[in-house]
Amino acid sequence: GITQLRFKPAYNPYTEPSMEVFSYHEGLKKWVEVGNSGIFRPELLLPMGLPENISVIAWGLSLE
Repeated sequence: GITQLRFKPAYNPYTEPSMEVFSYHEGLKKWVEVGNSGIFRPELLLPMGLPENISVIAWGLSLE
């Protein structure tokens, strides 16, 4: 299982703030990216007809 995680601020044009998630891979003896996340920017939610006071979390796996 995953026992060591690191979180790093990152840039993503769709979310702000944004963050990358890394896990230490014992077999490879290095840190590998396992995911990213953030909060969708408000202007991206407007076309969906959501109220302006709603925040939407974005996350995804990015296995290397």
